[in-house]
Amino acid sequence: MKPRITIRLFDHLSVRCGDNELLVHSSAKAKEILCYLIVNRRGSVTRDALAELIARTLPHQKSRKALRHALWQLRGGLSQGRRICSARLLGSGEGWVQFKPDEEVWVDTAEFESLASSAGTLLGDVPIDPRALSRAADLHRGEFLQGWDHDWCDRERRRLKQIYLEVLDALVTYCESLDHGNAGVAYATRALDIDPARECTHRALMRLYVSAGDRASALHQFERCVSALRKHLKVDPDAETLALERLIREGKTVRSSAAQQYLPSLGVMLGPVAKTARTR
Repeated sequence: MKPRITIRLFDHLSVRCGDNELLVHSSAKAKEILCYLIVNRRGSVTRDALAELIARTLPHQKSRKALRHALWQLRGGLSQGRRICSARLLGSGEGWVQFKPDEEVWVDTAEFESLASSAGTLLGDVPIDPRALSRAADLHRGEFLQGWDHDWCDRERRRLKQIYLEVLDALVTYCESLDHGNAGVAYATRALDIDPARECTHRALMRLYVSAGDRASALHQFERCVSALRKHLKVDPDAETLALERLIREGKTVRSSAAQQYLPSLGVMLGPVAKTARTR
């Protein structure tokens, strides 16, 4: 039986085959090739593109030589004794290389995207799966490839961050629709950890506090929103946020339009979701 290969790209790179960590002594270029191939896993990548990726300033012949050496290092780093794990991860042909994992290879970012896919159906005909979204949120352990400063990393980091925020938005709205304030506050707080000036999340927290009967905390959250917007964006709250603050001061009931429209048919599933949110 083939041992499971686990690849983690959130936070720091980790490639494990069973209990053994791979790529421990591999070069940064070899690791970059693997991660770039994973990001572009839906198709093959030309060798010329990979050569340019790792040897941007070298002439063509030298960059191709650098690529051959990096690929050799990568395959060596993916070996475990007599077990050649690279054959389970990489496919190649004349002029191309591709990340082609077998069925026993698990990648956290791929699993994250798969689980996050139900976030887009929040107001659709198919209800969200809060358990899947909760698992997706828990997989996001940190920034994609923390500390890597390549342009392609920055693009992927921004893309995954946006998906993560959409997952948290869906969970917050789901919790708000069930008046499950503690879990909603936990998810909204995680979103503000990523983007402190995210005004829609500040509004969600204000509504959640009101639904829990804590108008004082809701008004304190408005003050934190004002401070964050001025600090990070040099702007004041928009009309929607000001209107919400006014309703709270007047003692009115407040709820998002999304939470009002969404009538959860999977409320029984929130229990484990709420527990997960509180333990983080």
